[in-house]
Amino acid sequence: MKIAIAGASCFIGKRLIQASINKDWEVVAIVREGSREIPYLSSLPNVSVVQCNMDDYGSLGSMTGAVDCFVYLTWDGTRGDARNEYERQKHNYECGMAAVRSVLDAGCGRVITAGSQAEYGLNGVVITEDMECSPNTQYGIWKLKFFEDAMHMCRMTGVHLKEPRFFSLYGPDDYDKTLIISMIDNMLHNRRCEMTECVQMWDYLYIDDAIAALILLCEQDCADGAYNFGSGDTRMLRDYVEELKEILGSSSELAYGAVPYPPTGMVSIQPDIKKLCQETGWSPKISFRDGVKRIVQKRFA
Repeated sequence: MKIAIAGASCFIGKRLIQASINKDWEVVAIVREGSREIPYLSSLPNVSVVQCNMDDYGSLGSMTGAVDCFVYLTWDGTRGDARNEYERQKHNYECGMAAVRSVLDAGCGRVITAGSQAEYGLNGVVITEDMECSPNTQYGIWKLKFFEDAMHMCRMTGVHLKEPRFFSLYGPDDYDKTLIISMIDNMLHNRRCEMTECVQMWDYLYIDDAIAALILLCEQDCADGAYNFGSGDTRMLRDYVEELKEILGSSSELAYGAVPYPPTGMVSIQPDIKKLCQETGWSPKISFRDGVKRIVQKRFA
């Protein structure tokens, strides 16, 4: 199988490339021009690198050629205040649509778009894929529009589209300011840990489990549409923090409430993952405890 991955140098992209190599797939890794990851990616077996900036995604298909599967992971402004920048998020949508249109024109058998829990918006209930979406950020609004319009485009051309909606992934190569990575760093040094009240419901999925599920969406004849990506281990975020402290044997002070919730409100996530499990046969393998231990071993040893 030939798979093209846009955003190949990101947290998910690099792990997906390695999993694809392990499957003996031919990989086209799409990165921005001059990316520092180019030498590394070029050294991998069965991987060819395409340099293309987002503004040029309308020509992407001519660079990749026909592919069996196109995975679109590119998105700018996913953190902080950038999530509510209208023009930036609209630009993401436009570039994404140009990319999908281009690869379809070049010959593509399947499209995978990276979704987000932000498409659902704020709610305090168990989230299923068929519930009404009410995004409350520009990021969520444009992510949802991209999914809906890309799905329509693919249906018009007879191409399958699946969207993994990632809720909260974690792993050793994650961004250093995420709660898990920053808390591990602080707790290993017994430093004070400042955070929100952490009373929201949460669900953490280890990156390797997410990649295993993503591979299945790339290769199986499962239903089109959105798929919630979670572990099924949904609980109050404070419980995760307490377990993290216990795993690490830390004496850190846990300063709940020291950090306010954002103006957009407290996000509580409770993903229902039955569709993913039933359609693909996937199930999560890595517990939160084991995931934390892997992060410590690979990143902080």
